[in-house]
Amino acid sequence: MSRARRLVVLATILYAAALVLRELLALGPASVGTTEVLATTALLLPSLALGWLVAIRAPGNPLGPALALTSAIPALVFAVEDWGATYTTSNPWPGARLVSVVGAGAWTWLFIGFAAVVLLFPDGLLPGRWWRAVAVAVPVTALLVNFTVSTDSGTFSEANLGKPPFVLPGPLRVALIVVAFSSFLAVLLAAASGLVVRFRRGDEVTRLRLRWLMLAALSVPLLLGGSWAAIALGAPDTFAYTFFLVAMLILVPAAIALAILRHDLFDIDRLLGSTVSWLITTITSAVIFAGIVVAVDNLFPGRQRAGIAGAAFVTALVLVPLHQWLHRAVGRLVDPDRSVALAQIRDFVRQVRDGQAEPEQVEQVLRKALDDPSLQLLLQRPGDQLPLPETAIPLQTGDSTVGALVLGSTSARRVRRAREAAVEARLPIEVSRLRLELQDALAEVRASRSRLMSEVNAERQRLERDLHDGAQQQLIALGMRLRSLQHRLGGTHDDELDELVGTLEQTVGELRRIAHGVRPSRLDDGLAVALRRLVQESSVPVDLVVPELEVGEGVATAVYFTVGEAIANALKHAEATRISIEVAVAAQRLCVVVRDDGIGGAREGFGLTSLRDRVASVGGSLTLDSPPGAGTSIRAEIPCAS
Repeated sequence: MSRARRLVVLATILYAAALVLRELLALGPASVGTTEVLATTALLLPSLALGWLVAIRAPGNPLGPALALTSAIPALVFAVEDWGATYTTSNPWPGARLVSVVGAGAWTWLFIGFAAVVLLFPDGLLPGRWWRAVAVAVPVTALLVNFTVSTDSGTFSEANLGKPPFVLPGPLRVALIVVAFSSFLAVLLAAASGLVVRFRRGDEVTRLRLRWLMLAALSVPLLLGGSWAAIALGAPDTFAYTFFLVAMLILVPAAIALAILRHDLFDIDRLLGSTVSWLITTITSAVIFAGIVVAVDNLFPGRQRAGIAGAAFVTALVLVPLHQWLHRAVGRLVDPDRSVALAQIRDFVRQVRDGQAEPEQVEQVLRKALDDPSLQLLLQRPGDQLPLPETAIPLQTGDSTVGALVLGSTSARRVRRAREAAVEARLPIEVSRLRLELQDALAEVRASRSRLMSEVNAERQRLERDLHDGAQQQLIALGMRLRSLQHRLGGTHDDELDELVGTLEQTVGELRRIAHGVRPSRLDDGLAVALRRLVQESSVPVDLVVPELEVGEGVATAVYFTVGEAIANALKHAEATRISIEVAVAAQRLCVVVRDDGIGGAREGFGLTSLRDRVASVGGSLTLDSPPGAGTSIRAEIPCAS
């Protein structure tokens, strides 16, 4: 057992001993009743329960013992006061006069647990000599106030305790009271100011945890000082002390419970929810079992064994579903944020399934549901090794890791919630990953096709150059030699030589046609010039709008052949009387629109299919709009850097 847990056990024993002692006093000579004893004891119980929860979840944290002391020390103080109160009864307990003298100022020790809590919350004492001095000053000043009150002559006269052992002179007595009470109040304020220091130095989560506790803790010394002022003005002690006791014994533990359950501290909500759900399940099962046994015994006397067997069967039958239902219900009560977060994710998954939301929005949904603006969803591509930080939560599909969740701030509770959220959001996460893979594959296909097109264009240029500089020049030179030979022969074999030269000229023309078909030579002067020359060959009027622009070789070739094929189709099949061509560049995309006023009704054929493939080879798209009787419109959009 850790030291913290041993201290909590000791505090629990002292708490129980004080309860037993006060109950004995209530049954004996003390004026306090059992109801009052149970009420004040129950008032201290939440702090003890919180101390146990912290000691279980964080055995090395000193906050658990401090919370337990917040219950144990007040219980002992109340017991001492009740014991001392028996001095004025007909049956005083042993040592009642001494206990009454000490108990007159014992109320100062009520603040020991409070000071320990505010100094240690949430993870121990702040570093520095100042805070160690404050921790030591708390019991020292409490002892000083206890001594001052217990030795005051007024205390002895009010309680009929006789004469005090000594009486200080008036000025010295006043000075002692001022020093004792002011130093005690200053030390309590200094202890509570530790929360202010943590608040100013902490991050957003730390500030949320400290916000209410800081206000409650600062109110305790302020209300204590106010109670002293109220007593000095004649207010009853009970009324004056009520406010700071409520703040210390109710508001401070409530603020700590809020920080633990609401703001992700020590991951106690899970333990608390499981404990409460099992406790309620056990009680409910016992009630069911007892009810069935009693009912069978009343309805069928003498069938007690059958009743027990039936009760056991019914209890076993409802135990598991009952616990599951109670666990969910208690979870919604103890940890409502989790229920809300999972509901948001489930609603998003339903929207994705119904096509109302995009799966790529899952990261934003997780950030909102988990209240973590810095959360990142990393998806891993097949074959890649995703570098992950140590705090990342891996996402598994089968035996393979498909991604990870990286939280902005981590804790046991946040990690657990993130794992649950990832399970709920598995569908959109997996769809996003598959779509990412598909996009990468399409991008690679486009890039590969673009590279192939560039290589094809380069090969075409090389072939054109080879034809022009190689075979074509050689054939022209051969024709010239034949003409020279014809002149030297003086008319002999003229017909045969003319036929040979004519054949060579036809071959050269065919080579030129092939070379120009591989890559239009008009593109040498730019795309705009090539298109203007192209439309001049049309037999119908053509309205051309094209700016002076520079584009890549592949894009220029694709646009040239697209326009040429569109004009040829309009002339051959559309019976068009006018054609319009618009070329424009916007947002790094080259847009070409060719329209005619023909009969429309064009269908996909080999020509349009080859054009679509040519445009797609440079990463573009081609659309056809040709309603019957309303002309034809061909639109090509190609990415480019103009």
